[in-house]
Amino acid sequence: AIVREMKRELLAGDYLQADETPVRVMDPEIKGRCATGYLWVAGRPGGDVFFEFHPGRGQEYARALVGHFKGYLQRDGYSAYGTLTQPDRGVVPVGCWAHARRKFVEAAALESLEALEIVTELRRLYLIERNARDECLRPDQRLKLRAQLAAPILAALQPRLESMREKHLPQSSMGKAIRYALNEWEGVRGYVVVGCFVFFFFFLENAIRPSAVGKKNWLFIGHPEAGWRSAVIYSVIVSCRRRGIDPWQYLSDVLQRLPGMKQSEIASV
Repeated sequence: AIVREMKRELLAGDYLQADETPVRVMDPEIKGRCATGYLWVAGRPGGDVFFEFHPGRGQEYARALVGHFKGYLQRDGYSAYGTLTQPDRGVVPVGCWAHARRKFVEAAALESLEALEIVTELRRLYLIERNARDECLRPDQRLKLRAQLAAPILAALQPRLESMREKHLPQSSMGKAIRYALNEWEGVRGYVVVGCFVFFFFFLENAIRPSAVGKKNWLFIGHPEAGWRSAVIYSVIVSCRRRGIDPWQYLSDVLQRLPGMKQSEIASV
């Protein structure tokens, strides 16, 4: 009930981040190996997050995650999110520069000078955001700073990438990096037009990190039906940590009070 209320409140807003991570699952119908399930997660900076377990990574599970949400959806370039951001759904895509930058870093590791130059340009954007964060700027102040400093960098970077695209094979590391950035261009430049948007969603990836650590410890989920229990537990624990609340103390308190609470009171716990 608590996690359902968390999801309801998040989907009622106009800014949401979404991501997913694979987990191994012991499925009795699959002999000799683990199946692959996915923990899908959604949240927004400074707010709660909620996890959902689904057996796949297809479009239907992305739709189940965000429901009838309308507003700005920050996600990576994975195609399953494409149907969510069609104009008739009232969802506007927002990109993540961390995902775009990662591909140029991979290309630079293969001694691509051009990739290294792009990474250097993106570092300038990172430094602008770091300054905004260190100065604790309000959204309107961040918007002004981005318009002054980041927008000109992006305006010069786009045609540069366009001119470079013809020189690299589509399946080369540099070709993939360029294609990803240009395909996501409207999304990744969205942060310069709305001050509350974040440059990348490491906040959400940090929310997923406990499950990544967990996979090294518990190795797999014991049964497909146990997946939703894991999702509920992660939702509560990660949201508590975001708010600086001790998860154990929170659960000890709430589980004692929950049986006697009305549905209308759950939002306050």
